[in-house]
Formats: sequence, structure tokens, C-alpha cells
Amino acid sequence: MRQGLAYGIGFALLWIALKMLGFAYGIWLDHIEGFVLINMLLLTVAIALHLYRTKRKSTESNILTDIKSGLTAGLPYTIVVSSFLYFYYKDIYPGFNEQRIEAFEARMDTPAEIAALRKVDNSLENKSDEEIRDIARKNTAFVYNPQFTMSVSLLALLVYSTLNSLVIAVIFRRVVFRD
Repeated sequence: MRQGLAYGIGFALLWIALKMLGFAYGIWLDHIEGFVLINMLLLTVAIALHLYRTKRKSTESNILTDIKSGLTAGLPYTIVVSSFLYFYYKDIYPGFNEQRIEAFEARMDTPAEIAALRKVDNSLENKSDEEIRDIARKNTAFVYNPQFTMSVSLLALLVYSTLNSLVIAVIFRRVVFRD
């Protein structure tokens, strides 16, 4: 168990270090896709390495213990990274959320965007342009809230680590550790 915790926390700290280096040097500040992919890669590597080492040591195991073993590395990673994302977007780089909200508000000034929103949502047909802008501002502020970001990252990383543990366990059983 302690080894899985070490893998999870170690790879999470590696991702945090990469994210902070990116922040310090201004790399991918406004484009999160690169860090998301690195995040997914490091989580997969943490689960795979821990599961591999666990399977090499154990003599008997089933698929459920393999998934549990993978999650012992995935859950600490998920908690540490999601907690960091909360503080990152709240304290370290709150400008990211402000820029996204300002860009959305600038887009909302065009009549074409408001007309497009009316077409998408039938409940907005009878509302004035200003009411639509207010509703859109509230929704945008909610989405770019650091607490919402943390909640979504917790959910997404938990699902990803569970599915990853399952897939890696099956691959290890079928390919690497054939019975």
C-alpha cells in the first residue's frame, strides 16, 4: 500500500513541478491541452508501474485485486493534482479565469452570438439581450470557478484512474503475465 501511495504522490509532484515550470517560463499558460495530456500520461505511468511491481511480487491475484492495486496509486495522484489545481487557479494564476471570462463577455457583445444562443436554447427566445448576457455571465463565472475546476478534475481523474486500472490490469493479465 505504501508503495502505491509513493507512486501516486511522486508522479503528482512531478506533474506539479512541470506545471509550475510552465508557469514560470510562460509555457502553455492559456492552452491547457498539453498539461492535460501530460497529466493523463503520468497517471497512467504511475498506475502501470505500481501494478507491474505488485504483480511481480504476488503469486495469486484476481482482476479485482489488480484494479485495487492500480487505484492505490491513482487515488493519491487524483487528490494531490486536483487540490493543486484549486490553489493554482485561485491563488497562483487567477488571471487565467479572468481572461476566459473577459473573452466570453467580449464575444457576447455581438448580436450574432446572442442570436445563436437563442437558437440553441428555446427558453431564451422571449428574453432581452441584456438578460441573456446576464445569464451567460453567471454560467461562465460558475464554470471558471476554481472550486468547480477542482470538482471536475476530481471526478474526471477518478473515472480515468479507475478505467485505466481496469485496462492495464487486463493487458498485464493477457500479455505480460500470462497464466
